[in-house]
Amino acid sequence: MQVLVRYLHGCHAYPGTDALVTLEGSKRVFMGRTERSNLRSVLRRETASVHDRLDRALGDEALASSKEYARFLATQYRARKPIEDWIAANMAGEEAPPEQAPLIAADLAALGADTPPVAPSFSMPAEADPVGLQWALAGSSLGNRAMLAQRRKSGLDGPEKFLSDAAMPAFFKDLRPRLEAKVDSASAERAVMAAHAVFACFLKALEPLEHAA
Repeated sequence: MQVLVRYLHGCHAYPGTDALVTLEGSKRVFMGRTERSNLRSVLRRETASVHDRLDRALGDEALASSKEYARFLATQYRARKPIEDWIAANMAGEEAPPEQAPLIAADLAALGADTPPVAPSFSMPAEADPVGLQWALAGSSLGNRAMLAQRRKSGLDGPEKFLSDAAMPAFFKDLRPRLEAKVDSASAERAVMAAHAVFACFLKALEPLEHAA
C-alpha cells in the first residue's frame, strides 16, 4: 500500500491578498477575503480524503465482534505509540496531547490480545506546526465517543478505556480557540503538514489490517 501524504501541495497565496487557493484536480477552494476560513475548516478540508479512508477502514471494526474490536485497537496502538513517543521527546507540558497508548494496551490485555509491534518511528517536517498533530489526535476523540455510544446501543460488551477516555476530549476543548482562529496561507500549510504526517502514520498502521482482509 502506498502511503498518501499530500502536504497541502498546489497551494498558492495571491499577491496583495490573504487568499489561499488549493488545487484539488480541477477544483479550486479559496480561503481569504472572499471566504474567510478558520484553521479547523482548513484542516478538515485538506485531510478529508485520507480521513474518510481511515473511517471506512476502522469504523466497522469497532462495532463488530471482539476479534474485530481487538484488530481496531491494535491498529490504533500501532499508529499512536510512535506518535506519542515523538510527542514525549518533542512537546512539553500542556502542549502535549494525553497519552492513549496505555489505555489501548489495557483494553487489548482485557481482550486477551497482545500489544502489536508498532509502525516505524514517527517524524514531522521541520517546518510543520504541531497544532495540526494536536487537532488530528484530539479530534479523533469525538469519533471515539460516537463509536462508544453505538457499541453500547448495540449491546456490545468489552473494555472501553480508550473509547471512554475523558482526557482527550478535554484537551480538544482547550484547543478549540486556536482551531477557530482565522489563519493565513503559511500558517495553514504548516498545520496541514503536521496533520498529514499523523494520518500517514495511521495509514501505515492499517497495512496489517488491509492485508488480512
